[in-house]
Amino acid sequence: MPWQLIYTSAPRGLLSGQSGFCTVARSADLREALVQRLEQISSYHYLRVSEAATANRNPTIFAFRLLDLRGAKYYVLTRIQPCGLDFTARTNHLAHHLVFQADELAKLPSPAAILRLWPGWQASWQGEPRWLEELGAAEFAPATKFFLPARIWARLTGDGGRAAGLLESECVRGCYLVCPPGSEEQVLEMYCETLQLLNFNGQFPLRPWRHTFTAFLQAEDNPNDFQWRGCQENTPAYQQAVTRSAPLIPLRSVRVPANSLVKLAREEPKPPPASAPPASGPASPTPVASKNKLSIRKASAPPPVIGSVKVKTPVPAAKTGWRVINFSIHSATLASLGIFAAVLVVLLLIKHSANRPAGQGSPAPVSSPKLSSVVTPILKAPPSVTVSPETGQLNCLVGNGPTYILAVPNLNNFRLPIDSISAFQNLLHRYDRQDQGALPNDIRLEINTDHWDFPPGSLMRVGGRKPRQFSASLGASECVFDYADWLDGKGTSLAVRDNFDSATRAFSIHFGFSSPTNGDPFRLLIVSENNPPPPLPLAKQFVREGRQDLRASLEASMRDCLLTNFQLLAGRQWELQPFIKRKSNAAQSLYMNWPTEDQPAFGDELDFARIGRHLQARRDDLNRELDELNQPLKRPLGKLAGAAKDNLKSFLTFSPTQPSPGQFLVYLGEVKNSTATNSWMRQWRNRPDSDQPEEVSANLQELYELWIQKQPQDAALLTVTNKSVTTNYFFDTWRRLKDHFKEEELTHTQLENVQKRLVELGQVAYIGLFIVDPSQPGGGLEMIRFEER
Repeated sequence: MPWQLIYTSAPRGLLSGQSGFCTVARSADLREALVQRLEQISSYHYLRVSEAATANRNPTIFAFRLLDLRGAKYYVLTRIQPCGLDFTARTNHLAHHLVFQADELAKLPSPAAILRLWPGWQASWQGEPRWLEELGAAEFAPATKFFLPARIWARLTGDGGRAAGLLESECVRGCYLVCPPGSEEQVLEMYCETLQLLNFNGQFPLRPWRHTFTAFLQAEDNPNDFQWRGCQENTPAYQQAVTRSAPLIPLRSVRVPANSLVKLAREEPKPPPASAPPASGPASPTPVASKNKLSIRKASAPPPVIGSVKVKTPVPAAKTGWRVINFSIHSATLASLGIFAAVLVVLLLIKHSANRPAGQGSPAPVSSPKLSSVVTPILKAPPSVTVSPETGQLNCLVGNGPTYILAVPNLNNFRLPIDSISAFQNLLHRYDRQDQGALPNDIRLEINTDHWDFPPGSLMRVGGRKPRQFSASLGASECVFDYADWLDGKGTSLAVRDNFDSATRAFSIHFGFSSPTNGDPFRLLIVSENNPPPPLPLAKQFVREGRQDLRASLEASMRDCLLTNFQLLAGRQWELQPFIKRKSNAAQSLYMNWPTEDQPAFGDELDFARIGRHLQARRDDLNRELDELNQPLKRPLGKLAGAAKDNLKSFLTFSPTQPSPGQFLVYLGEVKNSTATNSWMRQWRNRPDSDQPEEVSANLQELYELWIQKQPQDAALLTVTNKSVTTNYFFDTWRRLKDHFKEEELTHTQLENVQKRLVELGQVAYIGLFIVDPSQPGGGLEMIRFEER
């Protein structure tokens, strides 16, 4: 799989004697000529050098190039971003490159999707230079996402159909796209949406790799490296384009073409309708019940201590085994329908008999069958009535005032968005107006650690007044909110720092007041993204499977509690994710390894009925593809030639599991040997050991000519015309098996995986409520776990 190279400023490089900007890490087998070329495209131009220390307002580069070195082609993904100051206090940046070869692309998402979603991109470099280990194909599974309809195009330009405009010839030949300042990530996502149009059904994975691009063109870049060149006004690259009189296309001016891709961009492609099940069997296999049982939850590690106060963490109760969730139609429902139909038939027969006029030639009245004589199938006992959840379990989520949740990578130093927390704004304004040295005596602060819920907290002390800082402490632990920039109108967030234990998973501070006139109570819950607290266990009855959005999927009391008491900051959203249990007893997200085309849309994760219909339709399509691939292999050659053995009737009968080109030659030889001694086929001199196309072609042409000479009635069956080229069936089949054997294997694998996913739909062990970043799918923080209790 791909090679990597990381380039930045460091005291020591990977090669002896290197320092400053150099390669600090790379794959060991990367060619030296390619290393030099990658280093050449690793430069970075700061737009605002004065802000280099904070790396704000300087763009992140997302680029995809095709490099040609001595006849070898390399597909290069590049991510370059500013990273503050280096060890010499000068501006620094880091360039991270992924290099793919052509034979690796068929298993990958689009280049834009990897740039957008692959979690392995490095943002900074620490430690010693080193050689990098090889990446596997599974590393890029998080980058599989379906980007249609084109929502970013629609939001920024007013029409998602413009996503198809980048694929028109005037853009593919090379275009400068004028983008808003600071929009590099949005432009990259627009590229994701456009490239998805080229492979919306998953059948053409190579097409997205034909279009090179950059989300931010630099002056030192070669524009000819890219077909799509994102640039921003008043930047050096933009000025160069103006000087050269190059056409500049604002995003809103991208032409909407008149083709079918526009509809795909505006409307999410609908899955094909599920076909009717065959009469001989059910439409889908009965989901296999999960044999795994969850063990009793172990007590969590002792809670951390803040200052001298130790906060208690409640230990969840032990759980019973999981109930297997079956989302098919219940047999009791079928029984009810059968009895209803039987009663209806009886009543119609009675009415028909009563209304028929008596007379000569009239048939004898039909006697009404008794209800006891109606045959009904033996059915399972009806399921038990669903028990309403105990709403008292939600008391742990109800506190005095709303809770504002923020997920941060570092609990000791972060920024708190305050623009949506009016209660905190009012408090800081009032606090700032206090006389120097005076403290508000009506504020009551309580702190907890490692909790999502509301256990009793430890009382904190509001610190002495400092210039535009609000502080609180408990023992030796302190938390400081610096509101100077916010109060001066320089931003919408506060700088927060504390000295809590590094093992702390979360901390919450409840702001209470002596009377309602002094302020509105609220709670800040700051959670570590890298080490969050364990989820709260709640009853499975609080969620409803089969619904299509979060509100409908939550039971009313749970929905009201969640949406009333919790508000997410920094653009985070709620998401319900189903989980299954593996043989190792480890939980795994149901959709973790599912391909893009089978992933449910955001918010539809519990609509199992719709997902099942989509998978059944996919299974039917794959079966049809296999049937089409195998159709030529079903021709009854053995029967036509007079072979005596039943297993030689057709090639597919002879080799049902491994229809390889070599096996086809062996099969023809077996047919010959199974015919009568005086058969005409004995005249054919077969050479089953040859694999050279010229020899095989001549040998099979001899068989073809001999066969139609001896049995001319078979000529039409043994002649193949493909794209106006006529050839004999034998060589055409051998060549197809040689060229498309992998295609059949791939289709078989896809079919097995779809069947596996259908079974997994019935093996959901529990459902987690996650706090997710919509721009980073596949992750999130699990706050609540809904499970059988």
